[in-house]
Amino acid sequence: MGNQHDFYQGTMNIRLKGSLIEPFLHACTRQGCQLSNVRRIGEDEVVLTIRLRDWPIMRKLRKKYRCKIEIIDGKGVPFLVKRMVKKTSLLLSFIAAVIFIFVLANTLWSIEVKGLSPELEASVEKKLKSYGVYPGKLTIGMDDPIEIQSKLLEDIPDLLWVGVKKQGTSYHLYGVEKTRQDLDENDRPSYLVATKKGMVIRSFIKKGRPLVSVYDIVKKGQPLATGELVEEGDVFVHTEGEVIAETWYKAEQQLPLKHILDVTSGEANYSYGLKIGSFKLPLWGWWKSDEGKVREEEVVTDWNVRDWTLPIQWQKKTAFQVDRVSFNQSKKELQEIGAKTARRSLLQQLGEDAAIKDEKVLHLGEEHGKVKLILLFKVHENIAETKYISQGD
Repeated sequence: MGNQHDFYQGTMNIRLKGSLIEPFLHACTRQGCQLSNVRRIGEDEVVLTIRLRDWPIMRKLRKKYRCKIEIIDGKGVPFLVKRMVKKTSLLLSFIAAVIFIFVLANTLWSIEVKGLSPELEASVEKKLKSYGVYPGKLTIGMDDPIEIQSKLLEDIPDLLWVGVKKQGTSYHLYGVEKTRQDLDENDRPSYLVATKKGMVIRSFIKKGRPLVSVYDIVKKGQPLATGELVEEGDVFVHTEGEVIAETWYKAEQQLPLKHILDVTSGEANYSYGLKIGSFKLPLWGWWKSDEGKVREEEVVTDWNVRDWTLPIQWQKKTAFQVDRVSFNQSKKELQEIGAKTARRSLLQQLGEDAAIKDEKVLHLGEEHGKVKLILLFKVHENIAETKYISQGD
């Protein structure tokens, strides 16, 4: 136990020279010094081992007894620390290795899901990613498996049960899907109603009894066809068909007469760095200052070891110089742009079977440096929507 204690505090091997060695050693002993391994190697010369803490006492007494002290070597933790401090590169490498091993040991490298269909497995992996559980993520701060299991069962209705188990740096999940017996919607009694106001252009009812004719004006929610084959009868069928109607949409656009564009020039500054989770370590180009307005593009590259994605990423950032340019447009040009934009936006809202038949400019004027454009579109589209009849109806 004493040797271990001396190792932590440090020991020194020294050489003493002088004619008063014995009195000097007795004086050191009386002052509390511990001397060991004392060997005489000459008439006026000995070697011995002392504790590092006793070194100041011996230095104080050596002048009185006219002894010369030479340090041979030192052992123990204080001397190891001193050597490592002198070798900065070795110390930094050791610290980096410890951090690297710690990161590898606390990183989630793989997730395995069994027992589920490919579609439901993709849903589970998507939910796990939203919880912050994905390969390459540090496990520090992650929810424990029990919490992840509860969240999955709550957020995915098609899961009957799921087990989550952590093994080392991997997550293993085994799930059981719910079995469903879907009713055949094509056999349920139903009727067709109008989804919006319009004038009927043509009607084609495959099953059921039509309730409207061509050129009839219908309102939203009005029945168009019914599954009741005979009035006041008790025979109901599933209604199928489409009712094409002429509908109208009003669109309003406000476009500025003066446009300001940001144009990217060919000049660019590049900077590079490492990304570890949310921490970013700049390596090169960070000292460059970007004057004026710039547009930045960032590319992050993953590093893979076989099928594992390391938590360290390479980051490249490009800063482009941007110049501002302004130009004016005429009312006619803005009218064409506004009509084209409104038409494209309307087509995105309509169904695939809808078509714009005509458009009319209701208003075109200039207000406060902007052109105000109001358009009316005539559209032919299917306005029939299926409504099912419940057993209580």
